[in-house]
Amino acid sequence: MSGKDSFLEDERKNIEKAVIMIEGLTEKTDLSKYEVIALGTLLQNIYTGIEGIIRYQLQNMGVRLQKDENWHKNLLMKSREHGIISDAQFEGLLELLLFRHMHMHGYGFMLDETRLRELAAPVPDLCKGFLKNQNK
Repeated sequence: MSGKDSFLEDERKNIEKAVIMIEGLTEKTDLSKYEVIALGTLLQNIYTGIEGIIRYQLQNMGVRLQKDENWHKNLLMKSREHGIISDAQFEGLLELLLFRHMHMHGYGFMLDETRLRELAAPVPDLCKGFLKNQNK
């Protein structure tokens, strides 16, 4: 297995594991504060994993991104332009990107369970669709 294949397969497995954990948490009626923090971290992890795959694919296509304050959003826009993600996936990933920024610059104990559940609801289908498209 090449380094490329290994990286992509590791990211795929990690995203799939995180999705399973998110599904387990969102099936519960009430989450402890620690579970809310875990849910926030898993959402951030999923976004970061998907972004890594997208960045790798764009680099392999020869697409260059300028590392400025908008590079994360530009990465999503370029991936949509190049057919790596759909319009619907773009919208879902943009929501996760905005959350990721807040999560990284805030405190876990300040996370809102209701908002996290809203963010988490479409994530399993988003990830499954994204990963399925990567096999093509």
